Amino acid sequence: MALAETRRLRKAELFYVPSEAAQTVAGLEDMPCIAHITSIVPARAGLMVWEEPPDRIEGGIPIRAVSWGPAYDGGIWWSWWTDTAACIRAGLGEAWMLSAFGGLTFHEETHTPPDLWPEQAGDPDMPEHARFHSLLFAWVALACGLLERTAAEQPSRAVSQHLRRMHLAPRPVHRLMPSPEGTNRPTLAHILRRQLQLDEVAIEERPYPQPLPTEVEPWHVYRSDSGHCLMVHIPSIGSEKIMMPPGGPARRTSEFVFAPVKSVLRAGWQLRNGYLESPLRYEHGLGLLTDPADNEY
Repeated sequence: MALAETRRLRKAELFYVPSEAAQTVAGLEDMPCIAHITSIVPARAGLMVWEEPPDRIEGGIPIRAVSWGPAYDGGIWWSWWTDTAACIRAGLGEAWMLSAFGGLTFHEETHTPPDLWPEQAGDPDMPEHARFHSLLFAWVALACGLLERTAAEQPSRAVSQHLRRMHLAPRPVHRLMPSPEGTNRPTLAHILRRQLQLDEVAIEERPYPQPLPTEVEPWHVYRSDSGHCLMVHIPSIGSEKIMMPPGGPARRTSEFVFAPVKSVLRAGWQLRNGYLESPLRYEHGLGLLTDPADNEY
């Protein structure tokens, strides 16, 4: 395991999350997990260190960092690191650990299969929820423009020591900071729209010819194959229909479709849990049942 971790860290980009960036991420606390992991990961392999710990383990010891990298099956290995000095103060370590491990001590490793959003990020009852949620929503915030990475700077002494003890040369760190252009909290429609772009789903920003209700307008997109559409949640679809890239247990994209604007407005709509929902009829094997005359190009 140590050799595999060393190989991942040898190729890792380094990231630092100061408290102001963590506060921006905390503002997304009630957001559902709708992002596609492979399109929001900021680096194929990385090490991210927090100024303020995103989580604590037994004894109040803070989780201080996470490293990640590709797994053998195309998934991701996640390694979580605690604060060495805190381990020693809590009586769970000895002084020699600082000289042996530096400021970070390995805690545990987790594996997630390809394309799956880690279950821990979406289930508040799981003990690892806080750390996974903080990490992945930092990635979401980067992808949506709420955070930006600054020009690379030299790493802290603790990170440099950690890398040297892993027989790795210290290298520049990207500091994550709130973006001046991303001060507003993104809506679910914003995140989903950005995610579609990252997943290379063909959508265009083309205005609808008529004014749309204020709550509906953010969900409007244009597609070359179906014209003006709304991204809507269809409760009748169920888990068998996958209209967008598959996700993990907590990633809610399987019940979304692109529906003609006219069809949604006629059938009715409501905002439910932040999503635009419509009672349009869907049948497995046939798909969404709408009037072809509702397609607008």
